[in-house]
Amino acid sequence: MATVNTGFQTNATNASTRATEKGTRITKPGQEMDKNAFLRILTAELSNQDPQNAKDSTAYVAQMAQFAGLEQMTNLNTNLNFTGAASLIGKPVSLNVSNSMGEQYVGTVKGVYKSSSGIQVGVEVVENGEKTIKDFPYDMIDCVLDGQTSNGSSAETLPEEVTPADEEKSNA
Repeated sequence: MATVNTGFQTNATNASTRATEKGTRITKPGQEMDKNAFLRILTAELSNQDPQNAKDSTAYVAQMAQFAGLEQMTNLNTNLNFTGAASLIGKPVSLNVSNSMGEQYVGTVKGVYKSSSGIQVGVEVVENGEKTIKDFPYDMIDCVLDGQTSNGSSAETLPEEVTPADEEKSNA
């Protein structure tokens, strides 16, 4: 009995990389597919079609047009997020990240940049009694403060250390 290699089975050498025998990466349900994954699928589909029974090219053109529109919307969304992040420069924020003492980071946004992992913000925070600028992912910003830090001091002059006792005093 002959076996047919469909390219959809994984073997022991590439099972750790989670790809088919033809090199196509395997994604889990719910994972997002990027534009490169779509283009790999389209290329594989075109290279594996039967030349005697070619598919209608207008369907491929329609898919490419839809994909181009989706890519433009994604780029627009990224640019809007970057503009939103840039508008925070000079403003005090709290972050969904805690320092080594378990306290929520609070600081002033000093810069914004794009990296391979997304939009990053440089926030001036107080750590071990010293002001330092730390980079955080933009989506880690919890809220923009109204000109004051969590203990009530001005955002321009961040406290050396904010303790729970300081916060209780400011809330009283």
